[in-house]
Amino acid sequence: MQDESGIRAVLQFPLIYNFFQEIVGGNVARRRFLNEVVKAKIGDKIVDVGCGPAKMIEWLPNVNYIGIDVSKEYINAARVRYGELGDFLVGDTKSLENDERLRDADIVLCSALLHHLSDEEAISLMHFARKALNKNGRLVTGDPCWLPNQGFISRWVVSMDRGKNVRTEEGYRRIAETVFSNVKVTVISNSLRIPSPAVAMVCSA
Repeated sequence: MQDESGIRAVLQFPLIYNFFQEIVGGNVARRRFLNEVVKAKIGDKIVDVGCGPAKMIEWLPNVNYIGIDVSKEYINAARVRYGELGDFLVGDTKSLENDERLRDADIVLCSALLHHLSDEEAISLMHFARKALNKNGRLVTGDPCWLPNQGFISRWVVSMDRGKNVRTEEGYRRIAETVFSNVKVTVISNSLRIPSPAVAMVCSA
């Protein structure tokens, strides 16, 4: 579920979305996430689910990148800017679940996606990722989270997110463990310039 009311609606436009991310430190957080958690290697096949305008591709090594998103606007923007660096598909894990291009991935990447999904949708995504990954592959996710004894400002910032299914660390773990046997969870207390704690997960069979 995603809230597109009020000022949040303008974030549907790729240029405004990228500008907003730069202001709040989202791009710095993404680079940190890629370097410290994703750890992609040259030649890896990466399926980026909910890729948005595919800004992530700027900080990845030379990989085989496939980005998917339900937004035609985001995918069109990605094709224009990064068309020579990857393939970009409009759709979701349901409409693309049998697409052979999304098989044998080393990494399925879901950055800031799970908190937009209901539990049922998130578990469906886990099954999609498991099917897309090769035997040594891993699903890597990163999302805002609720913390015990979280400060007022931090809770307010998280509550303003477009995603309406922000979870606790244990909430994200529980969903991942319905499909994956090995789930490593890391809490990042300050992922942005504004108070916004996040949970990163690395999941494998």
